[in-house]
Amino acid sequence: MNQHLSAFLGSVGVLSVGCTVGWTTPILKKLRKPDSVLPITESESSWLAAAHEVGHFLSPLPAGYAIGSVGRKLCLIVASVITVCGWILVLSTRSVAMLYFVRFLFGISMGVVFTTVPLYIAEVAPSRTRGALSTLFQAMLFMGHLIEFSAGPYVSYSTLGFITIAFAAFWLITSFFLKESPHFLVQKGRMDEATKNLSWLLKTNNEEHLKKKIDDIAETIVKDNFGKASFQELFSSRYNRKLAVVILVAVFQRFAGMSAVVAYAATTFQSTDHFLNSDQYTILFGALIFVFTFVSAALIDCMGRRPLLLVSSIGCAIAHFVTGVYFVWVIPEVNWIPFVSICAFSILYSLGLGPIVNTLQGELFPPHIKGLASAFTTLCHAAASFAVTKLFQVVKDQAGIYVCFFAFSISCLLCSVFVFVMVPETKKKDLIQTQQPM
Repeated sequence: MNQHLSAFLGSVGVLSVGCTVGWTTPILKKLRKPDSVLPITESESSWLAAAHEVGHFLSPLPAGYAIGSVGRKLCLIVASVITVCGWILVLSTRSVAMLYFVRFLFGISMGVVFTTVPLYIAEVAPSRTRGALSTLFQAMLFMGHLIEFSAGPYVSYSTLGFITIAFAAFWLITSFFLKESPHFLVQKGRMDEATKNLSWLLKTNNEEHLKKKIDDIAETIVKDNFGKASFQELFSSRYNRKLAVVILVAVFQRFAGMSAVVAYAATTFQSTDHFLNSDQYTILFGALIFVFTFVSAALIDCMGRRPLLLVSSIGCAIAHFVTGVYFVWVIPEVNWIPFVSICAFSILYSLGLGPIVNTLQGELFPPHIKGLASAFTTLCHAAASFAVTKLFQVVKDQAGIYVCFFAFSISCLLCSVFVFVMVPETKKKDLIQTQQPM
């Protein structure tokens, strides 16, 4: 129970990050109106949607070093402080330039969270439910989206800011109650503290059992030459295949297009008004991606990572292809098609592509190299996310929105081939097994 509680508390920051990402969906629509509190152009809106990815790109490497030197807990506390300060600036400014800066700050926080939380969950979760608990990351992210999608269209710019800062403040408070990872404490030679935290996590005072667990962690660290973490080590033959697996799955995930679909959901659904308006479609879209993440949690430890990734990537490719075909002709009589196909994409994405990247990121690397590996993965993830989010509006304006969805479809298809050939199965293996060289 305590392991599950720690995984939940570690994921609270992801909820706040989800709010900062989802915030653009209702806000861009509001700010594009001539009578808005801060009117913006199409170009400014694309930069506002993508600016946080710049911070997201720059922060993972410093975060990767920090989680290995000061720990997971302190990194998450610092990220929560940055986020709270950012929302204070959102509420106090009416400047586009300042909003760019705030979005950059949010990106820094996002990079820290995306680097730290998957590792933390993998280290505190029991092996039999580690896959399910790792989907908390994606569930919390999508819950943040859903909060913004649901509240944003019906409240003012300032009110939405106050709602969102409340979640950031909750994150800041809960961060102080996190238990530091025993893996980090063993790395630092803080054995008494590691034993105490492990005792709390496992809810046992059995000294023999605790000593064996601590010895297993220490043995893994010694065997993998703790203290020699470097990019040269990370790119060595022992780890380069694992690094390629995690990075390429992460990049394929971003080029599946979820970040662009989330950022521009309200405006994309404007052309699909049928039974519901675009805001209501967006809320339903957010609800689907949130709910089906829990379906993934129920399946991931019984079906495994590879089957879910294969089904998810092939299904997403088909859904995007259908959306692209619709936007080639745009037939008013069937304007419900893009909503149905985008929702199908969101469901299939939530089953595999969304949550499993974070699972693999936390499972495949040994303790001494895990921080750098997670940081480099997050950096590549951020670069791909920035490219997709920024270029979506540009390609849509210059070539047509159907080109975007055909590109997303091709990416998902390539992902399925890569998963079939390269991705290992880690279902129900403990971390010592999953961290062996491929």
